[in-house]
Amino acid sequence: SQFTAAPIGLPPKLPNFVVASDASKNDTAINDNLPSTQLGFVKVSHVLVAMDKYAELIDPKSRFVDPFKAAELHRNAQPITYVLPGSNIKYRGAPNVKDGFRHAVFEQFTANKRDSGSRMVLTETLIALNNYLLRIESCPSCRVDTKSLEFTPSNLINVCPSCTTNIYATDWLRLHEGISDFGDNTSAITRMMNAVEHLLLAAFILELLNNSPTALSKIAFVIDGPLALFGEPAKLHKRLMALIYEANTKLASLRLDPVLIMGLQKTGNVMDHARLLERFLPYGVIKVIDDEYRNKFITGSDAPSANFGNETYYGQDFLFKTERGRIFNFALPYPFPDKGVNGGPFASQKAELHRYGTLIERACALIRHFELDLYDNAIVPVALAHRHASISLVPGGKVLDLITRAGLNK
Repeated sequence: SQFTAAPIGLPPKLPNFVVASDASKNDTAINDNLPSTQLGFVKVSHVLVAMDKYAELIDPKSRFVDPFKAAELHRNAQPITYVLPGSNIKYRGAPNVKDGFRHAVFEQFTANKRDSGSRMVLTETLIALNNYLLRIESCPSCRVDTKSLEFTPSNLINVCPSCTTNIYATDWLRLHEGISDFGDNTSAITRMMNAVEHLLLAAFILELLNNSPTALSKIAFVIDGPLALFGEPAKLHKRLMALIYEANTKLASLRLDPVLIMGLQKTGNVMDHARLLERFLPYGVIKVIDDEYRNKFITGSDAPSANFGNETYYGQDFLFKTERGRIFNFALPYPFPDKGVNGGPFASQKAELHRYGTLIERACALIRHFELDLYDNAIVPVALAHRHASISLVPGGKVLDLITRAGLNK
């Protein structure tokens, strides 16, 4: 067996807060008589679990949840929704569906999504991830070269010198490329959902890194799904990888723990493989899914790439079977600023466990703590507690406000 004993810290090193994200989308016809004319809805919830509040929800004698404490926490629930024009809709008088969609994406990303006085604008996050200077290779409308145009925090819109169409900073994500005038635009909405979820993670990291690095080191971020972006906005994964490395470098210089960011997958080919192996594995073991193992036992690729996920992934997959017998596929960010040329040597380096420091141990501790809740089939009282203790909040707003009030940044 290539599985090894999973690290256990005594006592387990748990964060003070867990911020988990989940996103969903829906494509809806504007009228039953016009099924091809659709709007797209993207809903993103960031869930804050304060570990001390979570522990208080359950009476250790009865194992029942205190409904008053649960209700007190639940009153802060506020999800965030993005509404986008889909097929057969020309937004705000745009000449075509694609240009209208570009305009709508820009408006949604440029709106301040925070309740409090401070700002959280995803367009600004996107510019920050590009070192505050973003360029777009060609005009989305006429395809003329536009690399000379600069997008900065104070200049988010440029005009194409050839066709005079507005070019938005958000066009860098290329979300509009999946849009057609009359076809199904489901994939574009899915890419939008994926990009928003990861941009919000970046916004959290940037805000806390600049204002409260101590708080950042005491929070765990959990994303439902892989640490990867697919399709048109996939290049964003490189910016996230560089940001996380920069954040952990700064935290290390301050003698603080690296930030724990974890992708958790409940489905997919790695989990299918894990379920086949599950009954043969001892409890409390872990395995890094290196490329050789993935290509040989999971994907069965005849001509594998030099580095799996070279254009999409910014996190390494692990399989972990807990001491209670449940198996999880989790991912941790690659501990590198980039993948180098073609990702060749990187493919072996990313699977070297020592490069992840304490993060593997901390990720295992977090899964052990919540495993009954993370597992879909859990019906024990602690699963109910987790659902009530998890509060949907306006991303970047109340989450950070609550963290600040809790005194983590002191």
